[in-house]
Amino acid sequence: MTNVVRIYLTTLVVNMATGDTWRQPSSLPDTPMTEAVPSPRSYAGESPEVRQARRRRRFIDSGKTLFGTLGYRKTTMRNLCAHAGLTDRYFYESFASLEDLLAAVYEELAGELEAAVLAAVRSADRQLPVEELIALGLDAFFRQAENAEMARVIWLEVLGVSPRIDALYNGVLRRFADMLLALVRMALPDWRMPDEVARVLSMGLIGAVSEATKDWLMTGYTQPRAGLVAGIGLIFEGVVGLQGGGDGGR
Repeated sequence: MTNVVRIYLTTLVVNMATGDTWRQPSSLPDTPMTEAVPSPRSYAGESPEVRQARRRRRFIDSGKTLFGTLGYRKTTMRNLCAHAGLTDRYFYESFASLEDLLAAVYEELAGELEAAVLAAVRSADRQLPVEELIALGLDAFFRQAENAEMARVIWLEVLGVSPRIDALYNGVLRRFADMLLALVRMALPDWRMPDEVARVLSMGLIGAVSEATKDWLMTGYTQPRAGLVAGIGLIFEGVVGLQGGGDGGR
């Protein structure tokens, strides 16, 4: 029994015993009375945040499959929700549009590709010749690109969707170019190439890899992966064999 209720009942009993007309106590204890704010309910031991993250994961996984098979432009909200086994209400709690989902799918796939290349190079013996390090990185790259669903999203489905997705695509290319340049500088600390020239060369190498991958995808992966590694490897070796002058390569 709270203090407020106890005082209330005591006053009532005293007034009845003395014949006084009932009156509310003139003062109440200065005890704050707060309402309990209900917390979001857990379901099957999972918090709402965990459940939402799990639903978001299902939409991303379904986006990977559908964008990589049907294509982004042929994927509808209806077949996406059917594939994920969720309603559009749950879609909109995580994404504003199918384009938002495409951006999330693309960034995740590009991140997986980047992580695979970095893992292959970082696990290699640093004393290996640069040609072998190049081959390891390229083999890891093309091994990931052999996943046709991934390759279709990264090299085809994001093209020409919107200025926003174009900017995202270009940003990923630049990120890969920066990664490549950092790896070259790490493997060849004496590589004398001015940064502004080295960055252009790095973007050119990424372009060569990207176009070769796109052709590989479009021709049904008929060429062995080893052939791509060897061919693109020669381009890489030619570039890292260059030595720029102090005047910016002019």
